[in-house]
Amino acid sequence: MSAPIYRKLGVLIEDARDLYRNKTAMALLRFRPEDVLCVIDPTRTHDEDEILHNVAPQVPILADVSEAIELGIEWLVVGVVTPGGFMPEILRPQVYAAIRARIGVITGLHQSFQDPNLIALSARYAVEVVNLRKTPEYERVIATGKARGTRARRVMTVGTDANIGKTTAALSIERFINAERPRRKKAAFVSTSQDGRLVTGRGVAIDRVIADFAAGWTERLVLEADTGADLLIIEGQNSVLSPYSGGTALSLLHGACPDAMILCHNPTRTQLRHTDVPIPPLTDYIKVYEALIAPLHRGKVVAISLNTVEMDERSALAAIKAVAKATGLPCADPIRQGSEGCRILAEPLYALASAKPARAKRVATAAKGR
Repeated sequence: MSAPIYRKLGVLIEDARDLYRNKTAMALLRFRPEDVLCVIDPTRTHDEDEILHNVAPQVPILADVSEAIELGIEWLVVGVVTPGGFMPEILRPQVYAAIRARIGVITGLHQSFQDPNLIALSARYAVEVVNLRKTPEYERVIATGKARGTRARRVMTVGTDANIGKTTAALSIERFINAERPRRKKAAFVSTSQDGRLVTGRGVAIDRVIADFAAGWTERLVLEADTGADLLIIEGQNSVLSPYSGGTALSLLHGACPDAMILCHNPTRTQLRHTDVPIPPLTDYIKVYEALIAPLHRGKVVAISLNTVEMDERSALAAIKAVAKATGLPCADPIRQGSEGCRILAEPLYALASAKPARAKRVATAAKGR
């Protein structure tokens, strides 16, 4: 599914210090900062925030939506994600003020579909409320394993937990590959979330699709993206071992049938988000992800992407080195290490893309056998 690319954005967050809660805002600041006029944080008045300014130093941080309107915003983006997709109470006055000023609202929160105040107020002021999680529910799409037949090789970011850096890793790697001309490889990003859709203007939020059809919609997105790229970089969601979001991760895995997976992890996180469940060792995750896809396709975890944003430089580099040694796989932080980190994660993907002719023969043989 395609969607507009929205510009002149004011991004509403809740306490700039919680990057994971402000996941949507961080995606915009990292990958479309030119379209963000300001960040709005009503929880505290400040001119600077170390983390946000490191990501997008040119974007001012304001305390109130009225200041953002003076800057010329045309859309207010609700930049937070919450358990269950509920609108934080502290953000409501800012959203309602934007609507009264006839500023459009963009949100990826589930609750926006049923919020009577938001619906009534937007109707009264004739303001558009865009919900990035809106899905084509009338289309019942069944997965049949057709993704295995793509010309491009399929790469999915998978995680040890939710909100851990899968979207960031996927977008960073896709942009790096397309910018590295000497390799002459082309990558296409396959968006499966509200954040991916906001950044790229395409995709479907798989976690909003009816469970029986989530794998089918993933398969459709993969097939639609197979139009000339060498690599399809598929945005993963959640984690197969998460008690509250494992179903979405499994649907994506079965719908995409990835040839390769990049496992995303935060070394400072010891428990699955919003639970008291300890995070298992990375080697366990590698075995689980490969075993879950093996009956459909022999997908392998080929690299580890670390999110070390909460660590100092010395600790982060030590963690990267330790993970590489423990797993025997290339490991890097694509944000902290920039192009060099992306290069480390992309190397096994270049090898995968170069092996394409042999794979095409195997797919054709399998298809004939069926």
